[in-house]
Amino acid sequence: MKQFKYSSHQSGGKFAKANKVVPAVLAVMIGASGGSFATAAETSAASQPVPTAAAASPLWGFSDVKSGYWAEKHIYKLAAQGIVLGQNGQFKPGDNITRQEAITMAIRFIGAENELGTIETAVLPEKLTVNNYFKPYVDLALDKGLIKSAEEADLDGKAWGTQPASREWVTKIIVRAIGKESEALTSTAATSFSDNSEIAKGSVGYVQTAVRLGIAQGLDNNKFNPAGSVTRAQMAAFFSRSETYITPTYAGMTTGIVTGLTANTMTLYANGRSTTYTLDAGTAYFTSNSDVKVQPSSVQLYTRVMAAGSGQRAAYVEIVDPKVQVETIPGEFARLTGTTTLWLATENGYEQYEYDASTAFLDQNGNKLDPKNISGGSRVTLMRETYSGQNNILTVQLTSGNVSKTDTGTITAVDSAARTVTFTASSGVSEQYKLDSTSIVRYQNEILSMADLKPGSKVSYSIENNVVRTIEVTENVERTITASLYQKSNDGSTLTYKTDSGALEVKLIAQGASVVIDGKNASFQDLIADKSQGDRVVLTLNGNGEVTQIVVQSREATQLSFATVSSYDSATGVLAVIDSSGKPYAFTLDANAKLTYNATSPSLKEIEALLIKGRGLTLTAVGSRLLSLEVIYKYEGVVEEVNAASLTLTLKLNDGTSVKLPYGTMGTVVQMYGVNNATLSNIKVGDRVSASLYADRIALQSVSVQTTKQFRVTGTTPGSSRLSVEQGGVTSNLYVDNKQIFDAQGTQIGYAGLTLGSLVDVTFTGSDVSKVRVSDSVIGSIQSVDAASRSVTVLTSTGAVRTYSGAVSPLTVNQNGSIVSGTATLAVGQHVQAVVQPDGSTSFTVFQTLTKSFWKYDAVSQTIYVKITPGSSEANTFKLAPDAWVHQGATNISVQSLAGDDKIVLYLNNNVVYELVKL
Repeated sequence: MKQFKYSSHQSGGKFAKANKVVPAVLAVMIGASGGSFATAAETSAASQPVPTAAAASPLWGFSDVKSGYWAEKHIYKLAAQGIVLGQNGQFKPGDNITRQEAITMAIRFIGAENELGTIETAVLPEKLTVNNYFKPYVDLALDKGLIKSAEEADLDGKAWGTQPASREWVTKIIVRAIGKESEALTSTAATSFSDNSEIAKGSVGYVQTAVRLGIAQGLDNNKFNPAGSVTRAQMAAFFSRSETYITPTYAGMTTGIVTGLTANTMTLYANGRSTTYTLDAGTAYFTSNSDVKVQPSSVQLYTRVMAAGSGQRAAYVEIVDPKVQVETIPGEFARLTGTTTLWLATENGYEQYEYDASTAFLDQNGNKLDPKNISGGSRVTLMRETYSGQNNILTVQLTSGNVSKTDTGTITAVDSAARTVTFTASSGVSEQYKLDSTSIVRYQNEILSMADLKPGSKVSYSIENNVVRTIEVTENVERTITASLYQKSNDGSTLTYKTDSGALEVKLIAQGASVVIDGKNASFQDLIADKSQGDRVVLTLNGNGEVTQIVVQSREATQLSFATVSSYDSATGVLAVIDSSGKPYAFTLDANAKLTYNATSPSLKEIEALLIKGRGLTLTAVGSRLLSLEVIYKYEGVVEEVNAASLTLTLKLNDGTSVKLPYGTMGTVVQMYGVNNATLSNIKVGDRVSASLYADRIALQSVSVQTTKQFRVTGTTPGSSRLSVEQGGVTSNLYVDNKQIFDAQGTQIGYAGLTLGSLVDVTFTGSDVSKVRVSDSVIGSIQSVDAASRSVTVLTSTGAVRTYSGAVSPLTVNQNGSIVSGTATLAVGQHVQAVVQPDGSTSFTVFQTLTKSFWKYDAVSQTIYVKITPGSSEANTFKLAPDAWVHQGATNISVQSLAGDDKIVLYLNNNVVYELVKL
């Protein structure tokens, strides 16, 4: 670990400390977790329950960090190193991190946790308020110079520690943590960000340094957003990237050379000793230069690897340097002397090599060989390691004579000009053999060319008289193919392409495969397949032979979206159209074109009847021949204008183009939820609509307006797809398909995921439900109200810190269903429910407080009974909200666990209990 030399903060009036010990609460965490790194959050032990090992996910990892998540590598790396922690199997990557949590990570990052004092011995400057658990960390951070007392203090009565860490502040902490502060202090030039003026003068050098080192990056529109908050995932990425500039030595972590490798174990050699880790299905594998997961097979013998975990189990493995740390020495065997010396003949005499009992002697076929049986003059290859400084001989293999063998191994090099392939055999020895015209290369019953062989592929191979007979690829690596698209399936699961040799091949499309056209992301439907003039593409295939990416290199086709018919001649099939910019085109239409309309497989004759002047079309053509033609009968977009004078509705479509649609005098039906007999006058600029045309003309038949309303769930009938909801005392019974129901994060949950009494945002297209999403709602206590930035910060029932910005969307206070004020009436310490409304605004309901003695709970009616003064008119029954937070301190409890006479605090809105605290 880099040695840190930081100034003490004793100048703030602090005297020398007693010897420091690990805080008792930290020891309890470690003991309770059995050494697991993922069982405690970076939050105060006073405000968080200590999770148990049973709460962790069945395999190592976090349930809310999905495979492929942008920060997956950084989170798992730092979790394995013990720098970041989780709780109950979750990491909560999107939660904003507070200053005290960031400091805790920074102390772990520099490996200084063993220097922590106790909560009792920690002494902080006045007006530097943090929760008790974090006091030793902040105290030590001041000693180490990660923060400086002159720069940090409570502000406007708000505790310093619980404030969100800003991007500007975080860069300063990290630059100091990696020992680059001197560089930051000498970097006085302005940054290149457009919001450089918003960066504090004393922080510009830190931001410059962090960006130059690749630790921090800018955001959209070339902005740094210095005051922006930092999520837990972003903080993990900051620290992970920063490890390049220190030499980390965390407990349970080793960086060394792979000297042993099986399906379940890996042995690393470092600093003169070997460490063996166990591997399992939960081990995450990455490379140092990529954030994308790799397969376990990517780890090779004698490469440099970092492993981290606990209890000799590797939770995280990173390939630091894929270069094999060995060298091969070919030569002519001369003799052995003693028990450890081997001599090779050279032109100028003999060279001496020392070996030991671990050196393997092998014959031409890779089988063990008694060194005494090697004849003088035989050709041999020595494999010698280059990582320990001792240059130990690992293997001595006989190479003279004709080799005929069958083996398994890994391809390390392919020379198409010399027609040779180099293998690392199962013994670890490097071998090179030629291919001839009879050699066969296969992968999953597919015949490959030599050019398809890639270094890193796992193979089984047979050699006959020094020539490759067969190579069977058993585990392929990513490869690319350049071809022309011939055909694609309607469901997007397969595509057929034509190789340069004219052969047709079919491949499966991998889940999440990407399509790139003109350097931009596109969809599978945007690809053009044709027997003679399909897109020229580069296909990337994964190890299973599935297509993971399709990049269009060139195309001979013309694609027009939202073109309009100028004329059509059914006798010649000539269709004249005008594109959205006014450019004219002429194409030939015949029955071979793929035709689409609001019908099942329309015939050419049916389509011809619709090709009247002004009709909207989307088409694809090669030369003058139409490959596909879609007659547009529906437009979806945002209203730009409703012109009653010209009887037109102008929409901005999803691709950014605008279309003007006449609604004429035929009568256009307008459907809008909650509005009876709606007309075009009810449609406003900015409304999102779906506009349908008459079947035989270009005028509008109907316009369905998209609206979103918030309701409370009162009942569900999944069998008949019915959802009962209530709003303002009015109950509605809605038809909702099970697939249209999502949670607040956008994950499909169906009826099974709904809770009676919960809030939902229902999106209607016209009067039909198109989506139901559980409302973004939290219960918690207000941590800060910042009038200047118009923001409110809430500590939620899950322990997360959530900041709501009035600069983005309005913030209001709601009481008993009515808006009563702005946020000026909110105060720190109030218990609230924060609900994000469909329009993006947030309403805060401040709970009324009532302290009582518990009597009983009726689970059937979900009613809490409390004791009252005999003869009084006080209410003694209260309904329990379905999403109510019931807890004692930081520990969530069930309402059924309450006993008679327990002292409780009820937090009420309209006499409904949303939070219950057992005292």
